[in-house]
Amino acid sequence: MEAVRVYADIHGLSPEAFEEIRHSMPFDQVVYKDRILAVDHEGHYIDVEPFLDDIARLLDENGWGKLDYIDQIEQGLTRYVIKKGEWKAKVVHVENVLEGTK
Repeated sequence: MEAVRVYADIHGLSPEAFEEIRHSMPFDQVVYKDRILAVDHEGHYIDVEPFLDDIARLLDENGWGKLDYIDQIEQGLTRYVIKKGEWKAKVVHVENVLEGTK
C-alpha cells in the first residue's frame, strides 16, 4: 500500500508563476493548462506545506484551489483550501468521511 495520495486542482496560476515553481513541486504528475494546475502523487510521505506557501503567494487575486492529502496508513484526510495569500487545513479521519455512506 502506498503511504499517501495527494490530489489538487489550483485555478488562477499565471504561466510565469508556474515556471517559478515547476521544478520544486514534490508531485509525480503535474498538468498545467489554461491557468489551471492539477497535481497527483501516490507513494511516500511528502511535505506539501512549502508548495502551498508558494502557491498562495503566486496565485492571481481571484485564484483558488483545493488539495487533498490522504494518509492511507494513519487513515486521515487533510483538506487544504488555498486562496491568494493564505491556505487553511482541515483534518478529517477517513472513517468519519465514510460513515455517511454506510
